Amino acid sequence: MSDAWMTSTGHAVSDASWLDLHFQTCRAENEDALQYVGVEPGWTVLDADCGSGGYIPLLGKLVGPTGWVAALDLAPENVAQVERLARDGHCAAPVDVRVGSVLDLPFADPTFDCVWCANVAQYLTEAEFTRVMDEFRRVTKPSGLVAVKESDGTLLQLLPLDPAIMARQVAARLAKAAETGALGAWCGSSLARFFRQTGLTEIVRKGWLVERWAPVPPHTREFLAMGLRYHAKLAEEHDLSPADCEAYNAAAADPDRLFDDPDFCFREYFVVTLGHVPA
Repeated sequence: MSDAWMTSTGHAVSDASWLDLHFQTCRAENEDALQYVGVEPGWTVLDADCGSGGYIPLLGKLVGPTGWVAALDLAPENVAQVERLARDGHCAAPVDVRVGSVLDLPFADPTFDCVWCANVAQYLTEAEFTRVMDEFRRVTKPSGLVAVKESDGTLLQLLPLDPAIMARQVAARLAKAAETGALGAWCGSSLARFFRQTGLTEIVRKGWLVERWAPVPPHTREFLAMGLRYHAKLAEEHDLSPADCEAYNAAAADPDRLFDDPDFCFREYFVVTLGHVPA
């Protein structure tokens, strides 16, 4: 796995520079997805593996000063970033920020009205994510909500880059994941079975298609330029053909040529799976 934008935990594309730009690029859809969950004023909510804290201000706004937000992440540097957000007044609710693992949550059961977890399952094996879901259920109150957001990278496109190249890269990554057991960045559409296995009920799913057409704003350009460099590294690591590697390398070397194309379009897709703990 590429070590690009890696945290101290060994997870690629999970440091603040990547996460903040990605969140900003998809801000409207990210915020709509969290609104969809239905968090209410006065609730206690856990942002499990909160990253650099993109969702913390919105969670604070939703629960308000009578609620409470807990933020947990395995990377101390991400936790420090969230602590700065809280100190600087970016969360309207009290915030409890901790370093910790979703495999063994440092909270009593049942503590939360809702657990929110975004873009974490992709790093885990089936056995690990099963354990995580058991932990989510344990710390969630009866009738409470568990909501997991995850990408489905099979729909990722950067037009006019040939979509077939990205499809071949996804196929190569799927084959590699089959060896390691990781769920991968395409598992977003297939997580409901873990909710059923954990005994959650009233399970629903909703997907969001992110599209950004030309002209490309500056923060989106910066993020997508990072993404092109990342995918160029992945293409070489997964032994794509020389032609495919060259296509990625050329795009990464001169991203403005791609972004300035009048037919440019960035597409990605993610899914939120939502379930209730039985009363």
